[in-house]
Amino acid sequence: MVAMARTRPTALAGGLGLLAACVLLNLPRQAQAQMFHLYLLCQGTVAAGLPSGAAAASAAASTSPLSRAARAQPEVENDKNSADINENVQARAAAVRSAGKRGNAYIDLALRDNNMTALVQRSNVLPVGERMKYVATQSHYAATYIPGPTSRANVDWRGSWFFSWHPPFQKMAATRVSVDRQSGVLEGEIVGPDGDILGLIDMQCEPRREGEGPRPRF
Repeated sequence: MVAMARTRPTALAGGLGLLAACVLLNLPRQAQAQMFHLYLLCQGTVAAGLPSGAAAASAAASTSPLSRAARAQPEVENDKNSADINENVQARAAAVRSAGKRGNAYIDLALRDNNMTALVQRSNVLPVGERMKYVATQSHYAATYIPGPTSRANVDWRGSWFFSWHPPFQKMAATRVSVDRQSGVLEGEIVGPDGDILGLIDMQCEPRREGEGPRPRF
């Protein structure tokens, strides 16, 4: 009887330990499932080799996605706004047409709304695994990637196709991107250390919510 009394607490403790272990094992999966509220799967092109000169740089800069998203306000002068947008679209299209080279590009982003970060899940124009702070307005999601010299993702990325395809991208100081929340159009700029535009990114994004699409096979 004494031996049985001594083994029951041990068995109970073992059972509780096993239960706690199961709960802890499931926590990462639950946290991962609830981490992101929106996924953006974007495909398009990257243009490089823009004509030199202030005119080309200013034409590209006039369509700055971050500036446009930051300026987003309720429309009070619809005609003027429409004219400005059309002018910017034309200027950007002209800059892309005059680019020396264009290549296929893609970015898959996972957005988290509780801390306003965007995780790069897959891309050939941004380092996979990096997290960027983003701003959400009524019209746009906007984010800026600034390379960290000690970031492992950035170091690995520097040896990728992106920089051999267009070596001047090695001078990149930032990449700015914005996504139109109505059309899904992504526009981006690859910016040099002096603010000059090294390249332009144009994509179409498809939104996905948690649970949409095929489940991972492994």
